[in-house]
Amino acid sequence: MDENNRWILHWFHEIWAKADATYLQQLACEPFNFHLPGGKTYRLKHDEYLNFISIWCKRFKDVDFTVLDVIEQANKTVVRYRCDAVYSGGWARIPTKRQKVMMTGMVFFLKQDGLITDCWLEDSSFDVYQQLTQYLD
Repeated sequence: MDENNRWILHWFHEIWAKADATYLQQLACEPFNFHLPGGKTYRLKHDEYLNFISIWCKRFKDVDFTVLDVIEQANKTVVRYRCDAVYSGGWARIPTKRQKVMMTGMVFFLKQDGLITDCWLEDSSFDVYQQLTQYLD
């Protein structure tokens, strides 16, 4: 990955994996728009977003993100990723199992003046639910 795209690695390895406020301040405006699957949008300040990420980090440990693809066009960036983690409990009433899970997803970033103004997340949460519960197997 070239130097111009190092911010993508920081987004996954520092912000998402560690809830690092320093990198979030460097990369995103405050507040910014966080769009979730299903069409919900939240206008979040940094501390609100980091609270959301911190809760996720408590549920999923030993997180390892891999950036699979990056597509850029002007102020738009799309990243396809994979995340391997260990489920530690606290999500959707699923008991703690210390079970390894694999998640995939895509994030679409919109930037203005070099800062992220919008972040759309599409992820495999339902698949993770299935991995943990064997619901449809």
